[in-house]
Amino acid sequence: MKQKIGIDVRPLAYGMTGNSRYLAEVLKVILPKHKNKEFFLYTNKPIHPVFQNLLGSNTKVVLEPKNIPGPIYLNFILPRRLKQDGVEVFWGTIQMLPFLKLPIPSYVNYHDLNFISAPETMAKWNYWQHKFLSPITMKNADKIFCLSKNTKVEISAFRPEFEKKCLVVYPGVSKQTTSKIKTKFPKDFFLTVGTLEPRKNINCLVDAFLEFKRKNPKDKHSLLIMGRKGWGEEGEFLYQKLCDSSIQTKGIQFIEKPDDATLAEAFKQCKAFFFPSLHEGFGLPLLEAMLEDKRCVASDIPVFKEILSDKCDLFVPPKETKTWTHSFELMSGPKKSRSPKFPTKQWTWEETAKKIEEVLFI
Repeated sequence: MKQKIGIDVRPLAYGMTGNSRYLAEVLKVILPKHKNKEFFLYTNKPIHPVFQNLLGSNTKVVLEPKNIPGPIYLNFILPRRLKQDGVEVFWGTIQMLPFLKLPIPSYVNYHDLNFISAPETMAKWNYWQHKFLSPITMKNADKIFCLSKNTKVEISAFRPEFEKKCLVVYPGVSKQTTSKIKTKFPKDFFLTVGTLEPRKNINCLVDAFLEFKRKNPKDKHSLLIMGRKGWGEEGEFLYQKLCDSSIQTKGIQFIEKPDDATLAEAFKQCKAFFFPSLHEGFGLPLLEAMLEDKRCVASDIPVFKEILSDKCDLFVPPKETKTWTHSFELMSGPKKSRSPKFPTKQWTWEETAKKIEEVLFI
């Protein structure tokens, strides 16, 4: 009898995001290795076409016929589906488990505790959902997969009784196979990526770059921003600002919803990578930049110090625009390689999947 594994794959409905990349890369490793198991992939929305290649003979997508809101789906529909399908183990991948404890072993991913450490960066409905339901999810989980040591520390401070459930499972990184792309990049450019939303703090970086160009009018560097429209002031005001043709004359280029090949090529060609987030569960784009031997300028927040090297990268207080401006000045000098080199063998998706397998497949 094949073991039946249930997985919440709702992140795969939204195209390529941090959550969906993490889940997809782990599934790429796990699914082909375990043909003797059945994987039930649960979602309330269709899986995005970019992830269709994950599906195989040992997977079954369980899609609801109607578009049901996430909280209702998770708490009232999903438990019923798990019972109907005879699922023996469940993996929740977006920080939520049903509020009534499931009668089977249940595990959950935790990327961050934004509702405690950075509530101002969250949409109100999302904030209240996590504030009230996170303690219940942590209580109901048999194991909590933390994306970083910082996330484990935050959970331990929030609910010390759940510390023993926490297991740090870092993401991995791998070079993307790139094909020919149509996008033409600037000659010398700095890169940042992310959704236009308050937590990503990209507006501050834009203002700092504009000040850098004002102070250095002969400088030839550009700032390339790759991402998608989000919410809040950064989603509305910044989106309009970046879509204004006049911004391009000041050396700023915005590429909306880049595909994997375009994104990978941008990491290869950029001079340095900038990541100004106010808060992150981890910071996967930093790994992608380091894999291409790029130096990074990132917010001075605890989780980034788990990743970067103070010997070749720069840390900037996230809200200090003047310091970001100065960092552009420092990085506009001669291009330098990373030293020490990025330890690629420590950051593989195979290693990530191995730690999750050891828990799921007891």
